[in-house]
This record gives sequence, C-alpha cells and structure tokens, in this order.
Amino acid sequence: MSGRTAFLTSLLGQRWARERTCWHVAALVELRLFGRVLPHVEVPPDPSWDWMISTIASHPERENWNDVPPRHAGLVTAADGALACLGSLKRAAHIGVWLAPERRVIHCDPQLGVVAEDVATLRARGWARMQFFEPRD
Repeated sequence: MSGRTAFLTSLLGQRWARERTCWHVAALVELRLFGRVLPHVEVPPDPSWDWMISTIASHPERENWNDVPPRHAGLVTAADGALACLGSLKRAAHIGVWLAPERRVIHCDPQLGVVAEDVATLRARGWARMQFFEPRD
C-alpha cells in the first residue's frame, strides 16, 4: 500500500468533531499530500449553513486559489489536490479535496464522518453545486 493510500485510508470513517470538521480534514490532506499550509479557521461547535457559506465566500484564503471552470458535462478536470467547494443550491457550504487519481472528493460530513465519494454519489446526496479551486502558485 502506498503512503498516500495508507494516509487516506487512516482518515476514512473518522467522526466529525470540533477538531475534525470539513475544513480541518481539507487542511490536513492539503498539508500531508500536497505540502500546502491552509490557515487555521475556528469552526464553531455547531456551525450553521449561513456561517459556512459566509466563511467560504469571504475568507482571504480564496485569493490564493483559482476557480477551475467546468468543461465537459460535469466531468471534473481539476488537478489533484484542488479544493472542492460543495453546495446544495447556489453557494458553497462545505469543503473537501479532489483526489484526481481516485476520482473522489475526500471530505468530513457531520453525519458520515470522513468519506471519499465520487461525483455521482455527491450529487445523489444533494451536493448539486461543485466548484473546484486550484492553487495560484
């Protein structure tokens, strides 16, 4: 088993917790797999959708990432390690990391904990809006 696979497997199934939210998992994956340091975000114990939408939309870290425009009928063309912003309507309220070789987004869901799901599964679970961001570097 590769180091990447072992690391990702060690995360799967971990429960959502104050120190293991979608942001914390995304930051950990970015650091361990891609060497990128994301800023600390103090996530409230029970974050509301409004808080998550506002934080994702207005956080200064967004300036360090480029939006990857959708290209082919929903196929993901983002690079490995792109941030995946997920939303049920028009604005993002959840975040994960695109794992290109695995064709999955790893994220931490309050109900399921840490999971790695393909695009079809994410859409079926209500994440109709997906936006990917690659680092500007």
